[in-house]
Amino acid sequence: MFKIKGPILAAMDLDNGSDDLLRQADALARSYKVKLFVCHVLPEIFAVRPLFPQMHLDDALTHSGLEAAVRDALLERIRAVRTRESVQTGIAIEQGTVHAGILRAAERIGAGAVVVGGKLDHNGLHILGNAAEHIVRYAHCPVLVARPSPAGNVLAATDFSGPALPAIEAGAAEARRRKADLTIIHSIDLLPVMRPFYGMFFDMPPMDLSDEMRKDWQSRLDESVRHFKAKGGGLLREGPAAQAILSAASELPAQLLVVGTHGRTGLSLVALGSVAEAVVRAAPCSVLTVRFPQEP
Repeated sequence: MFKIKGPILAAMDLDNGSDDLLRQADALARSYKVKLFVCHVLPEIFAVRPLFPQMHLDDALTHSGLEAAVRDALLERIRAVRTRESVQTGIAIEQGTVHAGILRAAERIGAGAVVVGGKLDHNGLHILGNAAEHIVRYAHCPVLVARPSPAGNVLAATDFSGPALPAIEAGAAEARRRKADLTIIHSIDLLPVMRPFYGMFFDMPPMDLSDEMRKDWQSRLDESVRHFKAKGGGLLREGPAAQAILSAASELPAQLLVVGTHGRTGLSLVALGSVAEAVVRAAPCSVLTVRFPQEP
């Protein structure tokens, strides 16, 4: 059963957009009864001064003052956003590249999950920043991409493979925690399977499925929801998986989308290529990525 056992690490900037990220990270920490850490990464400011080595002390003092100011700013933001006593929150100040600093902090504290923020582009569309994308790819624990989300279902994607089960378990656990319905989605897309064998002859609209086949797939999805003792049902779609999942997230609507990621190869769903990558980048709500078990 899915359970977060280690601390929650919230990767925070000092802009106002981090408030919602902090609220979602705090809700996770409270629910799973683990400690919350807030991490901020400072740029590398030490310079090499071979001709003026005496200035290294000035650099050290500058860095020390900057770190203290950032720590105070983080504590002030924490007090403004949440009611938990500050002594129950850890502060992690790292230095260097943002994603490397966050991953380093996550390893050091044994994080059970990392929370990062999504962004909006100039057209108001949800996107994933470079640092957040690196963290989703390489973190050794679940990653929540926190975005402002509507009230709605928890939507979990599956391809019915064994390694995809952790994502469904996580979706069911989050649905119970949020007191929301669970929707498990599967999209049938035959073109990627058939095209390597039939080439251009299969560059055509998707094949129509028989009613019996639809009924069988729908039954498997509904049974998956019942198996994990969640409220809700299955959702069967046809066509490219990423497009189907993103459309469903908007239509339901979904407050959380759960997808699986490979441990060694970055973002992707088994047998579905870069589905998870496309979903995480463009989802209209928060996304929880759960790692598939690594093969020996």
